[in-house]
Amino acid sequence: MPIPEKHFQKALYNEKFFHDIKQNYTDWAITGIFYSALHLFDAFLARKKLYPKDHKERTNYVGKIKELKPLFHHYRSLYDYSVNARYNMIKFSIADAEQIYSDYFIFIKNTIIKILKKS
Repeated sequence: MPIPEKHFQKALYNEKFFHDIKQNYTDWAITGIFYSALHLFDAFLARKKLYPKDHKERTNYVGKIKELKPLFHHYRSLYDYSVNARYNMIKFSIADAEQIYSDYFIFIKNTIIKILKKS
């Protein structure tokens, strides 16, 4: 299983991907930012020796673990935006992508970083 630092590096990589492609591929940018958040959560979970096997199990952890529970709505929203972009082919503007990034991702990133620094 990947160590927390590897998940954190992957989160930063996916965040850079978001910024690199959002001008031309907002659907993939939104998907990238969801996966960035996913790896931030996995970095936290790996510290707890928890390794979710799929989205459902990860979502359950986010909804039940005390430190992560306040982030559940943000995580679930990013997941839903990602599904809508990928499978429902909903078109998002660059402004939409940037709003999703600032409204949901930044809170997750900042909170997870604080949590990881404490432990």
